[in-house]
Amino acid sequence: MRILSKIVLLGLFDALAVYWCVLFLWAGNWAFLAVTAGGTLLLNWLVLSARGYPLRYLFPGLFFLGLMVVYPAGYTFYISFTNYSTGHILSKEEAIRLILQRTYSPSPPISFRFWAFGEGGELYALVLRNEGQTYFLSPQGELSPLEDHELVDRDGDGVPDELDGRPRLTRRELFQHIKLLQTIRVPYEEGWLRMATMTEFRLYLPRYRYDPGRDILVDRETGKIYRAVEGRFVADDGEGIDPGWVTFVGLRNYIRFFFDPRYHKAFGRVFLWTVEFAVLTVGLSFALGLALAILLNDRKLRLRKLYRSLLIVPYAIPAFISILIWRGFFNTHVGLFNQVLGDWFGIRVPWLTDPFWAKFSILFVNVWLTYPYMMLISLGALQSIPGELYEAAAIDGAGPWQRFAKVTFPLLMVSLAPMLIGSFAYTFNNFTLIWLLTGGDPVVAIGERAGATDILLSYAYKLAFQGARGNEMGMASALAVNIFLIVALVSGISFARTRMLEEVSRGM
Repeated sequence: MRILSKIVLLGLFDALAVYWCVLFLWAGNWAFLAVTAGGTLLLNWLVLSARGYPLRYLFPGLFFLGLMVVYPAGYTFYISFTNYSTGHILSKEEAIRLILQRTYSPSPPISFRFWAFGEGGELYALVLRNEGQTYFLSPQGELSPLEDHELVDRDGDGVPDELDGRPRLTRRELFQHIKLLQTIRVPYEEGWLRMATMTEFRLYLPRYRYDPGRDILVDRETGKIYRAVEGRFVADDGEGIDPGWVTFVGLRNYIRFFFDPRYHKAFGRVFLWTVEFAVLTVGLSFALGLALAILLNDRKLRLRKLYRSLLIVPYAIPAFISILIWRGFFNTHVGLFNQVLGDWFGIRVPWLTDPFWAKFSILFVNVWLTYPYMMLISLGALQSIPGELYEAAAIDGAGPWQRFAKVTFPLLMVSLAPMLIGSFAYTFNNFTLIWLLTGGDPVVAIGERAGATDILLSYAYKLAFQGARGNEMGMASALAVNIFLIVALVSGISFARTRMLEEVSRGM
C-alpha cells in the first residue's frame, strides 16, 4: 500500500511537471523549462534510487536554501552589473515593440467626419466621410464601401439621418459607446484610423521605423536617426527615446559609488554612521547586559528571579511594537519625554528631527531592545565558569577587578565572541529599527536620498524603491553586494581573532 501510494503521488507530480514543461516549451521559456525538467528528474531519482536515500532528508533544506538564499543572492549579484532602473526594465525586443507602437498625425492631417447609428442602446455602425469618399465602419473595426448599405439624408443638409433603417445617435447616446469607439483602430494606407474627437476619425502613421541590420530607429516625422547606445536609443544630439532596456554595464554601478558626487558623498557618510551604529549598539548593549548579568549572578541578591523577569520584558515584546511605542515617546510635539521636559524644565528636545538627537534616539532604542539578549547569554556563560578558578585567583591575591579582567572576561569572550559577531552583522543590517523609528530622516540636503540616520541597507532600499527621479535597482544591488562583502570581511577577521581566545581558555 505504501509503495502504491508513492507511485500514485509521484505519477501525479510527473504528469503535472510534464504539463508545465509543455507550456514552457510552447512559450519558448527555456530557463523555466530546464529548471522544471531538471527538478522533476532529480525528485524521481531521489524517490526511486536506493543511492539517493540519504539525500531525501537533506533535499528539502537544500531546496529552500537555494530558493530563499542562493537564488536571491545570485540574482542581486547579476542585477548589480546591469543598468536595471526606471526606464530600463524591459528586454530590447519589448522596448522596440513599444516604441514602434507610437504614432503621429501627418501634416496636414487626414480626417474623416463620422456619424454613429443604432437603436435600443446598441451601436450598429459608423459612417466615415472624407472629400466625397464615404465608408461603412462596423463596431469590430472593419472598414468597407458604403455601396451595400442604405444611407438616408431626409432634410438634405449633408448630415445622414438613417443607416439601413437605424437612426443617427445623438451626442448623449454617443457618449454611452465612447469606450468602444476609443478602441477601434482601422488599418488605412500605411497607418490606421483612430477616433480623435467626438466628430472625426484621423489618420495616424507609425512614427518610428526600426532597421535591424543597422540597429537604428528612424523618426519618420523628423528624419532623425537614433542608435542603440548602452540600453537606450540615442540621437547624435544626445536626445534619447524611452523606454530603454536592461543591458550589462560591468563595474559601472560600483565605480559610481566612489566617483560620482551624487553617490560617493552620501555613501561615505552613510557607511561611517552604519559602522558607528553597529559598534556602539553592540558595545553598549553588551556592557549593560554583562553588568546586569554579573549582578544577577550573585546568589546573595534578593528577588533575583523577579529582577530577571522584569529585565527581559524588552526582549519578550515584539520589536516592531516596542519601536512604534518609543517613536511615540520621542515625538517632538506630543511625545511623553517632551511633555515631561516641557513641564519640568521648559525645554523641548528635537528627538527625531535633529541629526544628533535622532541618532541618539536610535542608539537608545536599539540598546533597549538588545541588552536583554546580551544579559541572558552573559548570565549563561558566567554560570558555566568553574568556581575553582575564582578561588585560585583569590588565593593568589587577585582582587575583584583582577579576577574579572584575568578570569571572567577572557572565558566569557571564548563563548560570546561568535554571538557578538552575529549581533554586529544583524545590527549592521537592522532595517526595521531605522525604517520604523525615523525612516532614515531627518533630511541632510535637499534632493539627497540618504537621510541623517540612514544605514546602508535603508539607503539601498531608497535607491531601489523611493527614487524621486526614478528607481535604481542596479545601484541598489551593487550597494547590497558591498554590504555583504563588508559584513563578510568583518566577520571573517573577527572569527579569526577568536582563535586566540580559545588558546587562552586552554591555558586556563
